[in-house]
Amino acid sequence: MKRFGMQWIAAILWAALVMTAHAAGPDLQLGTEWKGAVETLRRLPVQDTGFVRTAYTFSENYLSAISGRTTVGKADALEATLSLLRDPKTATAAPLIKLSHPELVRLYGSPRISVDQWRDEKFHDGLRALLATDQDKWLKPLNSIEYRAGLLEDVEGEFAIVPRDGNWLTPAEATRDGGLDTLDTRIVDQWAALRQALVANDAAAGTQAARELVQAVTMASEQHGAGTARLGLDLFYHTHKPFKKASILYLFASLIYGAALMLGRERLNWVGFGLLTLGLAEQIVGIVARWLLAGRAPLSNMYESFTFAVGGMVLVALILEAMKLARPIGLAGAVLGFIFMVIAHKAPIFDSQIKPLMPALQSSWLTYHVITIMLSYSAFALSFFVSILFLVKSYFLGGDDGKNLVARRLPSLRSMDTFNFRIVGVGFPLLTLGIIFGAVWAATAWGRPWGFDPKETWSAITWLIYAIYLHVRYLAGWSGRRAAIVSFIGFLGVLFTYLGVNYLLPGLHSYV
Repeated sequence: MKRFGMQWIAAILWAALVMTAHAAGPDLQLGTEWKGAVETLRRLPVQDTGFVRTAYTFSENYLSAISGRTTVGKADALEATLSLLRDPKTATAAPLIKLSHPELVRLYGSPRISVDQWRDEKFHDGLRALLATDQDKWLKPLNSIEYRAGLLEDVEGEFAIVPRDGNWLTPAEATRDGGLDTLDTRIVDQWAALRQALVANDAAAGTQAARELVQAVTMASEQHGAGTARLGLDLFYHTHKPFKKASILYLFASLIYGAALMLGRERLNWVGFGLLTLGLAEQIVGIVARWLLAGRAPLSNMYESFTFAVGGMVLVALILEAMKLARPIGLAGAVLGFIFMVIAHKAPIFDSQIKPLMPALQSSWLTYHVITIMLSYSAFALSFFVSILFLVKSYFLGGDDGKNLVARRLPSLRSMDTFNFRIVGVGFPLLTLGIIFGAVWAATAWGRPWGFDPKETWSAITWLIYAIYLHVRYLAGWSGRRAAIVSFIGFLGVLFTYLGVNYLLPGLHSYV
């Protein structure tokens, strides 16, 4: 047991190290003398994808679009962006452009390249050869690299800080456009002063220019009706990183729950419960912050709906754990919460940037439809986890009579079977309501309640699988392995409906 306990401690320390480690990269730090200027510029209003954001958030989005990460070494996004702005040669020489295709990685010998490497003619023959093999396959990724290279070559051209009633302008665009008023002129002049201070590495002058620039842009934005009241929340959300903190808390909760299960220490369950509760609190902070920042329910894309579903899943797990309806449910919520949040932030299919709501989604039915659907998926995810435990214990660990330590520590097969039935009984009505709300929404938006779109069809298939589960479980007396297998298949239907349809069978729902 002592050896087992040490293994758990080592696992916790290793996980903490992985979660807190900085991504390696070129040195883009400005130096401690620039700390005052960087702190001041964090609150600089910048228009980005239709929203007025802080320069800190803008820099995270800018750097993420290029490299897929929001830090470079020990430099945060804003400091890295200012470093790139200071020296165009640094911007084009820094290996920041992420390569996602193995063939490109082999060609360049690295998963990240610089603009200089991208422009280097010695690689062009290899790129032409790839295009010759399959132009349709390679045109899009190569155009994407060209777009990211363009971002690095013109860092200044991305700072839209001169307010207008519609689209804001960069200082260069405002100068070309003409008709500058007093505040516009002040913004352009202080921006030039900041640039000069960066080039000269004059931190004192840079801090003064940063202070006056933030004041001028804030005053101008308020004159144009673009309030800055949410900038404090924007900065808090992107510096506090509530979803990352939730992930870490879910990780530690899962480890504590696992230790309690294996060591038979009931009191450790309450420690896990507390950590899981704190993780949910951070998850709620993130969801509420996004709701306020976007001015709408954070359910318009896969990242938002996915993180909402994780929160719903953990909430259901905590409620059932508190009611003592099923002992493994806290472990299930913690493990799946951590895994799903890592997927949400690491998988390339998820985009965490807050963007305006597309016209097709501007309906109150979006909230009703997606909330009920995602809460049903939350319940089914917990059922899926317990189904796996049931099948593993039943098939590989000798069932309730197994001599294996893990088999003895796991809940009884009967209790897991009962939990599965109860949680599917919660998820199925929610899925039914979600499909009904979606049909009403489709009738108002597209003039028909049902059109056999791929996602609609697979939603119906998933609904049918869980309907079969409840039918055979309640009326035919199915239980145990057969019921667990049907539940397992049902969640595979959920995964294909939510993820697979979007990328394999595109249709009207591809943007969800």
